[in-house]
Amino acid sequence: MEKITFENIYQTLKKRILAGKYSIKMRLPIEDDLIKEFGSSRYAVRKAIEKLAAEGLVYSVKGRGVVLLEHSPQTQQFNLDLGDVTGVQGLNSGRALDYETDVVAFKQVMVDQALSEKTAFEVGIPVYAIQRVRLINGTRAVIDINYFNAQLTPGITPAIAKRSIYHYLQKKLKLKIAVVKRMLRVDSAAELDQTQLDLGQNNCVGNMISISFNDEGRQFEYTESHFIPNEFNFNQLIRN
Repeated sequence: MEKITFENIYQTLKKRILAGKYSIKMRLPIEDDLIKEFGSSRYAVRKAIEKLAAEGLVYSVKGRGVVLLEHSPQTQQFNLDLGDVTGVQGLNSGRALDYETDVVAFKQVMVDQALSEKTAFEVGIPVYAIQRVRLINGTRAVIDINYFNAQLTPGITPAIAKRSIYHYLQKKLKLKIAVVKRMLRVDSAAELDQTQLDLGQNNCVGNMISISFNDEGRQFEYTESHFIPNEFNFNQLIRN
């Protein structure tokens, strides 16, 4: 009889998750059921779940089990490990900077097919569509293009957007942020970037894309942070 390894368990569970087998309950079977099904050790099951979590497919919640994160082809692209970077502001945490926020657009819209393909939100749900320019030492250096699921993050206002949306979500709504998936890329500067950012001679922008999930595995945010590429430095120490 072939020995069941954690890799076998991981591959089987991953295929089931991506095929939607567990999507209705949004949870994996309990640990004891998986041990019994695969005839494996507890260590192998936990190791497989750790690997699924590292790929952003699941999230362990105390007292609730292993929760599935909503996934789509878009969200599965977001697997870049950026360490402790928590946003564009965090990219320059070592510099003395003066930050100011200018809310240039704020409205609530319904997700259509085009927006769904961009953000991974389901068609037909209401979202807050927000654009905020970050002035850093007086320079319009970053524009955040935010979409927040209005059903999961009710009550966001322009005043809250100007101060801190995340402070409102965590302190007022008590929203528990489980996982944030991020991707970094360089894009050609669009008309919005040329209008709102002090690009100078730059014809491109850095783009940090974030998709955030609550502790029930629900996606509540899609954000693109477009920034002037020569204004930011990325540093990471790798130990072998």
